[in-house]
Amino acid sequence: MKFRTALLLLILLASVSSFAQPGQRYEQGRRMVHESSTLSVFSENGEQFFLVLNGINQNNAPQSRIRVEGLPEYGNDVQIIFADNHTPAIRKTINIADPIDGREVNMTLKIVRDRDGYAKLKFHKCTEIDRNYHPEQGEYVMSYGKPQQTNTVTQTTYTDPSTGQVITRTTETMNEIGNNSRNDAPPAPPAPMAMDPQTFRDAKQSIAGASFEDTKLSTAKTIVGSNYVNTAQVMEICRLFSFEDSKVVFAKFAYSRTVDQNNYYKVTNVFDFDSNKQVLNQFISNGGR
Repeated sequence: MKFRTALLLLILLASVSSFAQPGQRYEQGRRMVHESSTLSVFSENGEQFFLVLNGINQNNAPQSRIRVEGLPEYGNDVQIIFADNHTPAIRKTINIADPIDGREVNMTLKIVRDRDGYAKLKFHKCTEIDRNYHPEQGEYVMSYGKPQQTNTVTQTTYTDPSTGQVITRTTETMNEIGNNSRNDAPPAPPAPMAMDPQTFRDAKQSIAGASFEDTKLSTAKTIVGSNYVNTAQVMEICRLFSFEDSKVVFAKFAYSRTVDQNNYYKVTNVFDFDSNKQVLNQFISNGGR
């Protein structure tokens, strides 16, 4: 099967509006086996995460490399929830099938960081169904909607005393760890916390110390991009800017990093012009878009 990478990338980035064709069947001994797509997700930097597919949690303990087999034959809602309680979650709807004929595939996605440090979910590769798949070291493998299984691959290196040859032995173990259901959810992470007073004072000092407006804005974005804030802190930072345009840009940027978004309407009080207040209100009403 030849895959068209460009089409797959378009499918990954867009919402699914069509369905895959029914699964193929092949003869294995005396029984018919139903083929279905698999999805592998791994973090380029080794970050641990929970994978939620169609509202069903796939791993009760965070992992950095996950493979789910036997996926439903339609667009899958893929959500990545990071275990660090800091990185914003990623969510996409993906049609895990060959874009040409709808056949089942092995699709692999990877989690990367962009230049600004934000986590992104990107297409990595897509291959034909592998009927004799062997998990990679440290890979978590399970069947969608069935008892979860962990496949642990360990390597032991030793020296043969009789020959002096260095030998590496690979061992794979599989353990069932319980049923998976729509009521299974990852352990609730602690709620994000806004910067403590001392950290926030240091942050304000760094922003205010910048000589130019653009530098103030980039410094503020860098700080808030790696910390959480509350509405009051956003308002204080906005007041450090000389121009309303900078306040609007920062207020929009900080919205996703604010722990009390229900109070975010108060940020409009830092604007002098009603037009900017309307812009931010519309932004909030659209869920930060």
